[in-house]
Amino acid sequence: MPEYPMPLLLFGRILSKMKTKGILKISPEEADFKYSNWIKALIDIMKPANLYFIGGRGTAKSTEILAERLYDMFFELQGGSFSLIADTYVNLMTNILPALVEGWKRRGFIKNVHYVINKPPPSHWKLPWNIDTFDYHHTLFTFHGDKVFFKSLDRPSINAGNSVVARIGDEAKHQKKEKLDQSAPAVRGDAVKFGWSPYFMSDTFCTDMPDTTLGNDDWILDMEKNMDKKAIIRALRAGLKVNELNIKLLKARNENASKDKIEKLQLLLERWIERHRKARFNTTFFYIVSSFANSDILTVNYFIRQLEKLGIEDFKTTILSMKKKLEPGQMFYGNLTAGHFFYDGYDYDNYYDKLDKITLENHTSAGLKYLRKNEPLDIGFDAGNMMSLIIGQEQPGVNRVVKELHTISPELIPDLARKFKDFFKDHLMKVVYLWPDRAAYQYKKIHHDFASKLKYSIEHTDDGRPTGWRVEFMNIGQANITHADEFELMNEFMGGKNKDLPRLWIDGNECKCLKSSLELAKVRKNAKGEIEKVKSSEKLSPHRLAMESTNFSDAFKYYLCRRKYMAIVNKKRRAKMGSVGIR
Repeated sequence: MPEYPMPLLLFGRILSKMKTKGILKISPEEADFKYSNWIKALIDIMKPANLYFIGGRGTAKSTEILAERLYDMFFELQGGSFSLIADTYVNLMTNILPALVEGWKRRGFIKNVHYVINKPPPSHWKLPWNIDTFDYHHTLFTFHGDKVFFKSLDRPSINAGNSVVARIGDEAKHQKKEKLDQSAPAVRGDAVKFGWSPYFMSDTFCTDMPDTTLGNDDWILDMEKNMDKKAIIRALRAGLKVNELNIKLLKARNENASKDKIEKLQLLLERWIERHRKARFNTTFFYIVSSFANSDILTVNYFIRQLEKLGIEDFKTTILSMKKKLEPGQMFYGNLTAGHFFYDGYDYDNYYDKLDKITLENHTSAGLKYLRKNEPLDIGFDAGNMMSLIIGQEQPGVNRVVKELHTISPELIPDLARKFKDFFKDHLMKVVYLWPDRAAYQYKKIHHDFASKLKYSIEHTDDGRPTGWRVEFMNIGQANITHADEFELMNEFMGGKNKDLPRLWIDGNECKCLKSSLELAKVRKNAKGEIEKVKSSEKLSPHRLAMESTNFSDAFKYYLCRRKYMAIVNKKRRAKMGSVGIR
């Protein structure tokens, strides 16, 4: 059994509370203490077998809680293999892993000193127990012989079939339950070697509160039923005793206490470590906390600013970790389903796996699997307080939306065009078919309309040189698209029963704001009984517009409400209203 790592010593307010209750017998001045907010201290001391944690913004879920727990597993399960799971491999490499690396850095666990990523470990390091799978691609190795497999739900073939002792996942709200369940059989490991540890065959998942109105998956909420509160309390009490004895032993050594006293404390500590280990077996800790759990660090001003920025409804979900749902029947896009989104759109084999490192800079259209690089791009453009682009292609039998882009003031049209040109710099057919908002054509004659500015900014560099792109307007002279027209076309399109219309597929990874906008858009009837899309969300504060406003859904409207599609729906409508002789 590997040496049991010392739990973090408590600090400040948390220590003072426990001392007041008689749990600790030492003052903060008598030991080397490290800051920890109360929920992280609770988890560190308890060490539950399974952890399902929902925390508000600013609770340091990745850099502190998740990083610390995985770090603890490295020491307790030396030589073990683990799965680090994310919704996409790109998200894992550009967001989740860097946060863990930052958390380990704070613990003195240094890259290329104590662990390596995507390369062979030094020859003098210990080897993982499952040496038969000694492949360094998509992995992390530690000097203790631990091996972490990088797994993502959008490419299940990566490290498929590998046996692991535990699963770890961040941003659980983005992980679909049915796909996540497919990784469960791999959690088996070697019971003879690792079965002594409560972490063996365990789960650790963190997230902020899932918002089903934004399309999040709330499976983690179901994990509460697996928690035995009495077992958790036993594990916590034993952990507190271990922590207390660690502090006493540290104090005794610092004071040069007698050898006999130190040996007695050491023996007592070992007994309680064993009791703690037994108490932790088969425990599940499910907990929801608001951002106030870290209020000592965030300060009151942080919460005041967040309330001003977010508004009360978003503040409830993001900061207070309260659930939010859209009532049935309120959706403008009532036929929108999960089947309209695809999540396998990254071309790992031909692009990402050939990169030395995946970064935001090399995340471009070259990595989109289903984009036809030799064909024009279709763009829907909504102009206003937020400028939105929806980019896709009409392909055989399907209209595929592959990317969204936007700018919010003080960014302007040239900034939006620059984002487009940067992302699609490797696209071979540099032709754009543009469907802008009809209002964007205003002042077209004097070349001051939004549509013409976007066209010019795509076709030229900032200093006026041609870029090689050509933009063609596609809806000049098209009739106004009413809310009722859009409502009928979209629900006909999304219904999937009209064989004259192509199927609709949207990249769920690259179009998260569009997905949210479509799912949040509400419908109502005005005083005349006419269908309307509720547009009040477009008055939200700037930082909320992309995910919560109808702006992206409007860009999608211009993208999809084309003359030929409208004609197909109108033809069907006329057929339904015609004579009985119509077949």
